[in-house]
Amino acid sequence: MRVRSLLTALCAVLASAGLLVVPFAAEAASAGTASVSAGCYRQVGDHWECVTPGAFCPAAAHGRNGTSQSGASYRCVQDGSYWRWKPAGSSGGTTPKPTPKPTAKPTPKPSHQKCSQKYLPLPDPKCQPGTRNPAVTQKTIKSTICTPGYSRKVAPPASYAGALRLTQIAQYGYADRKPSHYKEDHLIPLSLGGSPKSAKNLWPQPVLAGKGRTPAAKDAVELTLWRAVCHGEVPLAKAQQAIAKNWRTAVRQLGL
Repeated sequence: MRVRSLLTALCAVLASAGLLVVPFAAEAASAGTASVSAGCYRQVGDHWECVTPGAFCPAAAHGRNGTSQSGASYRCVQDGSYWRWKPAGSSGGTTPKPTPKPTAKPTPKPSHQKCSQKYLPLPDPKCQPGTRNPAVTQKTIKSTICTPGYSRKVAPPASYAGALRLTQIAQYGYADRKPSHYKEDHLIPLSLGGSPKSAKNLWPQPVLAGKGRTPAAKDAVELTLWRAVCHGEVPLAKAQQAIAKNWRTAVRQLGL
């Protein structure tokens, strides 16, 4: 009997220090109860049987479920620096949560590309709708666009057009970035009263666009419309509207 008492005391000391796999309650249990617990306390798969409420639990039981001798459900949870058997679902103790995986973010589109190529050989109408020079009206065409040398006089400096061309090549997202492969074109030409410097009237027109789609093809349309306006065959406003909408159909639309 004395030997059993000594063993019980020794087990209690070892359990309080977390050195004994067989758990005992934080409060001293009777020798008889301890003997029964020690006899049936075991791991069955991921489950533990005959756990002692409040007792320390071994590393193999961390985060696992168990049942007491009475059939109550318990879970081995962290309580400060130790792990103990606590009633399942209790707020006592915390179970480490897995670190959430970072959510993959979609790759953003390049911020510099804002104009669409789908309208080629025309510019994107949202980027270049075409703007007019307010100094050129139906009443002033004789002293402006119909006067020889007018277009050369109002044309923007080459440095301005060249710098804008580089910016707009990027805005259109052209794979070919060679400046010489584009002409900085006035959608409403200067010869029809287009704005000389507005970025809404200037755009990088591809030079190698194919037959009927090149800057040279547009130049021929511009000449036809200029002659018609200066000869009084077509009003200036209608010519400007037609070429801004679609230079490839402008001549036919105006019946020329």
